[in-house]
Amino acid sequence: MSTVVEVGRLTADPEVKFVGAKGTALVSFSIAVNRKKGEEESVHYFDCVAWSSLATNIADSLRKGNRVIVTGQLKQDRYETKDGKTASKIVIDVRNIGPDLTYASAVVSPTDFPNNSNKSYRKEADF
Repeated sequence: MSTVVEVGRLTADPEVKFVGAKGTALVSFSIAVNRKKGEEESVHYFDCVAWSSLATNIADSLRKGNRVIVTGQLKQDRYETKDGKTASKIVIDVRNIGPDLTYASAVVSPTDFPNNSNKSYRKEADF
């Protein structure tokens, strides 16, 4: 599967919800990406989803208007419309996201990994 990279601004504050029997964290959000080709400018909107600790970190850290860099894979989501028909849309299944530091600064603080499953990474990163 190929990786998609987009740089854009969050269109709203991300809100986390918990789904499934295990209460897995899910955050859905959109980014607006400005593109310029010659003198012509356009805005493209991308729906994004993230899961688990990445979802909660996004909801805790990012706000509407923040310029972010998103990497992930394109995924086709199927859903049922209000009139009972099946529809689909393409979303970015987010693997990584961070603030774009071109026009901003950020303070990075590590989070605890669930069940201490990745202690070795934590040591190497040593934030």
